Amino acid sequence: MKDPQFWLTAILSSLIMGLFMSGLMTLLNLGLCEHFFAAWRRSFSIGWPVALLFSVLILPTVRRGAEWLGQRLLPQSDSASLQSDP
Repeated sequence: MKDPQFWLTAILSSLIMGLFMSGLMTLLNLGLCEHFFAAWRRSFSIGWPVALLFSVLILPTVRRGAEWLGQRLLPQSDSASLQSDP
């Protein structure tokens, strides 16, 4: 079982992303019309569970990949280069 912070992060990040992305896509597709909020609610009710599932299943792999990539692309600092001469 994963720790509570993992679940809280997955739920909140997927909630926020699902809310904004479904709202933006609904707005771009329909414009501000009389049934905008009903369409947004429907899009969000489909999009958020999908985003949560992807966050739980894919986010750990993405984090490992980002860590691996960061180790290869970003310069490594050692303690000798951080010390300055007086």
